[in-house]
Amino acid sequence: MRFARYLWAAVLLLAGPWAAAAGAHAEHPLVSRVLERIAKTGIRLIYSSQVVPPDLRARHPVQEGGTAMQQLHSLLGPLGLAAHRVTGGAYVIVFAPRPASAAARRPQPALPTAQLNEVVVQTSRYRTSISSNRTENRAALENSPETHNDAVRTLQVIPGTTAAGYTARTHVRGSRDDEVLYRYDGVTLHEPYHLKELQSLFSPVDPMAVDSVTAWTGIAPIKYGNAVGGVVNMRPRQITRPTVDLQLSEQGASAMAGTPYDHGRGTVFADLRLQNQFSPVGWVESGIGAPTLNDLIVHATWLADARTRLAAGILAIDDHRSYFGSQDTENKGISGGEYYGWLRLDHRFLGGMTSATVLSVEQSHENVNGAVEMPNIVTGSLFEHSWHSIDTLREELRDAPTARWYWHLGAQASWVELVDMSFGSAVFAPPFYPGLQPVNTVSANEALSAHAITYAVYGSARWQANSRTTIDLGIRRNARRYIGKTGDAQWNVRANLRYLLARRTTLRLGWGQESQANVLDPHLEKGRFDPQDVRRVTQTDLGIDHRFLNRSAARAELYYKDEGTSSSYSAYAFSPFPLLPELAVDHFHVFAQRSRMYGAELSFATDPSRALSGTISYAWSHAQDQVGGLWIPRAWNEPNAIKINALWHHAPFATAASLTWHSGWPYTPLVASSSTWTIPSAARIAFGPYDSARLQAFLTLDLRVSWQHRLAGGTFQAFVDLYDATNSSSACCYSYSVSRSESGVYTLTGARSPWLELTPIFGVRWHY
Repeated sequence: MRFARYLWAAVLLLAGPWAAAAGAHAEHPLVSRVLERIAKTGIRLIYSSQVVPPDLRARHPVQEGGTAMQQLHSLLGPLGLAAHRVTGGAYVIVFAPRPASAAARRPQPALPTAQLNEVVVQTSRYRTSISSNRTENRAALENSPETHNDAVRTLQVIPGTTAAGYTARTHVRGSRDDEVLYRYDGVTLHEPYHLKELQSLFSPVDPMAVDSVTAWTGIAPIKYGNAVGGVVNMRPRQITRPTVDLQLSEQGASAMAGTPYDHGRGTVFADLRLQNQFSPVGWVESGIGAPTLNDLIVHATWLADARTRLAAGILAIDDHRSYFGSQDTENKGISGGEYYGWLRLDHRFLGGMTSATVLSVEQSHENVNGAVEMPNIVTGSLFEHSWHSIDTLREELRDAPTARWYWHLGAQASWVELVDMSFGSAVFAPPFYPGLQPVNTVSANEALSAHAITYAVYGSARWQANSRTTIDLGIRRNARRYIGKTGDAQWNVRANLRYLLARRTTLRLGWGQESQANVLDPHLEKGRFDPQDVRRVTQTDLGIDHRFLNRSAARAELYYKDEGTSSSYSAYAFSPFPLLPELAVDHFHVFAQRSRMYGAELSFATDPSRALSGTISYAWSHAQDQVGGLWIPRAWNEPNAIKINALWHHAPFATAASLTWHSGWPYTPLVASSSTWTIPSAARIAFGPYDSARLQAFLTLDLRVSWQHRLAGGTFQAFVDLYDATNSSSACCYSYSVSRSESGVYTLTGARSPWLELTPIFGVRWHY
């Protein structure tokens, strides 16, 4: 019922503005399109999206006839813009000087920021633009077989990232998969995944609802805090005209509709996805179940005046699923949902300073019922209920008082409430014991209710020392406190240097101390909870990139990350994604005194506007924990990795390919004291040295072939995706079982389990 209300609200938001916008676009064309037409006459135009945003429309019909320059002035004048001639014969479009009263009446769909703010200082920054006015870039992302039609998976295309087979969870430069910060329209998304308990197959963010994705695998700007792995920032899609996008495939159905309204002063869109038994969970293991997964994104903007922009949005997730393990030995039923709602206010003051205020609310609930019955190993049941609520307020100010200085200040506070209850127990048969310890029962009973407050204050300054050198410094103070507990706080410092070695060659050096203090999963010990330890990482990055005259680019980077604080985390010897982790026989804890991650990355990208384009990257890396004085590899450690992505388009066909190869992941073997036994209590089973064995190298090829045809009312597209087209059956893990013969002889058997095997997906799409 809650999801139905969200859907009905989206319909009401779309109905009114669509009709109001229908007749205005012919007389008021997009300024960017008129400028493109004028540029084809031979006039070189230079402008930024801050001055001419993609959704800006002409105030009056463009003057017909006359010279191209006359058309240009008739277009820009009513908008308060002007074209200034610069050295070389080009024209730069800027804001024309006007009295304040006239400027207040001028429509201005975007808030200008200083050019120094747009300079990329940090290393390890990647941006994928899928802006609606650059269709080739949107197609490059939506047609990428590696992203699997998932905006969050864009991170996995980047060098230095690893993923455990078919999952949206990503390890960034050796970090854990819960150390990545995700934001959409400035709102932090906590664990943004469907099917969290079964490989987190994909996220609730549809690429059709995204304009661009920017990721940092190294030292991110100081405004992104409380994550030591990486940052993914997603901007909502910009709506410039009435738009409809429908898609139907074996993964499910999706629909997106949006429109500008009030002569371009506002925009609104809604994106709905419905996924059922056709989703990939059905291919991970035959007969595993039929999940129902729905998500909805609604986003609206409105220009209150020339200096003030309002935005509002909701993200709703509704999941119901049932899982069944091998030969029905495990079952798990889950029902739950998440809801995000937010308001955003952007304002530009008369002096040029800008502010951004974001108020967001998040609520999540989940119920779990599960049971396990594995002959000769374990029998048990489990019930869980969890709920949390997070209210967040963030305020940021930024300004560029001179052409060489830029500063940014911010503060954020969150109020957190959470409830976590579980009731379960299991009985293990010898010689299998939980964690292979000498106890034959395990209980998972706990009841936790907690309230917490977190806050952060931060600031940064950027200084352009000369034409070659730019320096960026930032400092941040994070704090958290559970009601009734002693709080903690951490200082974070980041410094970045950008130096132009040559006209097209840039050196970037970064150093930073980062921290992560989780609040949603505190420890429970003897009925009382304790906050998880704060994770602190010191990181150093060095990168050089070069852009060639043919618009291709090369990049080389080195990094070293040192986690000096001790940590404890759960690990599973047989599978990284157990169905019932609380009752898993292979569950154990890793106690690391410290950790280190280091490596080198090389990448090359061709001109994306060519008919045949692509990227190739190689990463050499290590991720290790110090346990008992020894350095041992993390379970996702892969010393060598190669990624090749290619896109070829020749109307009406397009073909995309993604080839991935990396070293096999390490795993912990299981060793029996005897190959067979007749008396269970006489046998002994133990873990071998932690992560002492390694799976075979991983190789997979994903393909996508599409055909499209223009119709009078839009564009029709048919496509087929082939996941693991080579059917390489790359191994993910080992599973163990105990069989008993008629003569009463027990045998331990180990079998290699593969990731997602050859999987074809057929679909059609129509968009306008």
